[in-house]
Amino acid sequence: MITRTAPHIVQYQGSKRNLAPLILQYMPHKFKRLIEPFAGMAAITIAVARQNMANNYVLNDLNEPLVGVLREAIQNPEQLITDYTRVWSEQLDFEGGSVEHFYKVRDDFNHGDKCAANMLYILARCVKGSVRYSSTGMFNQSPDKRRKGTAPSTLAKNVRMISRFL
Repeated sequence: MITRTAPHIVQYQGSKRNLAPLILQYMPHKFKRLIEPFAGMAAITIAVARQNMANNYVLNDLNEPLVGVLREAIQNPEQLITDYTRVWSEQLDFEGGSVEHFYKVRDDFNHGDKCAANMLYILARCVKGSVRYSSTGMFNQSPDKRRKGTAPSTLAKNVRMISRFL
C-alpha cells in the first residue's frame, strides 16, 4: 500500500490528494499513460508520477487558469515561484492590508491579468481553497481573513518537486 501523500502546489477544495494512496491501489503498478480528465491541481497525476508508475501524463480541466498554473509549475517552475513570491509579498506592505491586496489581485485577474501567479495567489488566499466564478465568469470567492496563503518557501519546495516528477 502506498501511504505517503504527494506534494501539492496549493490546498484545493475537492482535491484527491488525501485519497490518492487509496486510488493508486486499484491501478496497475506500471503503465504507459495516465489521463486525468478532471485534473484540478493534478493530485492523482502527481501521486502516480511520484511513484514512477507511468511513462507520460495527460492533464485536462475546464478551468483554464488552473491548467495555466499547472503548465507553469511543470514548464517554468522558477518563473512561477518568482512571480508568486512577488504577488504574495506585496500583501505584507499593501496599504489597506492583506485583505484589500487580495481584492486588488482578484480584480486584476478578473479584468485580464490571468497570469498563473495571480490565479495561484487568489487560490491560496481564498476561503477553503474553493474556486468560485460568477455567471459572468468572474472569480468571486472571498479571502480567508485568518491566513495569508501559502508561504513562498513552502510553495517553492513543492513546485520544484512537482516539476521534477512531471
